[in-house]
Amino acid sequence: MGYNVSNETDFGGLFDEGPAGDELLTVLMDPVVTQVCINRHDQIFYWDQRGSKSLRGNFFADRSAYVAWLNNLLHITDAGYKDVDTALTGVIEASFDPAKTSLHGSIHISTKELTKDEPALTVRKQPNESITLDDMLAQDMMSDEMRLFLQQAMHGRLNIVVAGGSGAGKTTMARALSWFIDPDNRVVTIEDIDELRLADRLPNVVGITTYRLRDELGRVIRETTLEDLVSEALRMRPDRIWVGETRGREAYSLIKACISGHDGSITTVHSDNGAQAVRQLVTYVMESGMPEDVAREQVSRAFQLVVHLGREKMGRRVVREITELFPVVEGTQQRVEKLFEYDAKTETFITKGHPSVHMRIAMQRYGVNYDGV
Repeated sequence: MGYNVSNETDFGGLFDEGPAGDELLTVLMDPVVTQVCINRHDQIFYWDQRGSKSLRGNFFADRSAYVAWLNNLLHITDAGYKDVDTALTGVIEASFDPAKTSLHGSIHISTKELTKDEPALTVRKQPNESITLDDMLAQDMMSDEMRLFLQQAMHGRLNIVVAGGSGAGKTTMARALSWFIDPDNRVVTIEDIDELRLADRLPNVVGITTYRLRDELGRVIRETTLEDLVSEALRMRPDRIWVGETRGREAYSLIKACISGHDGSITTVHSDNGAQAVRQLVTYVMESGMPEDVAREQVSRAFQLVVHLGREKMGRRVVREITELFPVVEGTQQRVEKLFEYDAKTETFITKGHPSVHMRIAMQRYGVNYDGV
């Protein structure tokens, strides 16, 4: 496989640690590489857009050379740390600094406090150029009907859960959907790591991220959590609130926002299917102390749609299902109905149903008349 480093990127000699570091940097810079994982200095993996993965060894002579390279990598992020071995933390999470590199994405380092050995690095890259729904259609990730419906859902300001496993393309889908936000809308994005980057093309976006300050012994002395940020976002007069990933108590604040008029809000959730995404949200809301039956009722009122993505043969990403959520609970489960589904056996997309009258009315409030595709 060949690699091409952008001529526009100038690292100022940061990675002049020898051929090993240069070669790995070249892998990182290649636009088709989406993820790089390093378990130790001699265990290096990468994934490209087709989902294939390869082991590439012998990059670094020893642990010291590997750590030196990691420290250089920290310099082009907003991590705030300079040395992974002396950082008084078990985890370093950071985004690439756009003032220092053309790379987009984030890094996660488990330090020796957690690994008891060499640091472990995970790099998640985001495309430099935004992927659109049309790009996804061209890559056979969805059908024409699904693509048009998602556009209408965005114009109709439905509240959407984008679900899937790691590497399924949840953030990419969220960014693709953002092309259909009215430029007059004020959007607040909430994330641990800055990945959505909606301000790249929308005029009224505020991106806020969590914050953690530690003392000289590594103890957390001040922290702003996702839950804190969702609550603060409500005071920022947003039209839409987008949470990069919901995975805890912040779900309750987000649901309150969705119910209180912030239509067109979106979050991503790790799950195996659409129904599981709903159950995950109910569990997260319950973490705030809400009884299960009330949590289910609140979730059922907050979101109208789940878009579930996954990987199929040869790592191909597809939209596995688009599911409507109804504002009612049947027994112990929220009522759901699949509108579209991917059939893995035939490798085709199937239209399973049509939006309910309730969903059509919700979209009509914003001038969208569902055309029955």
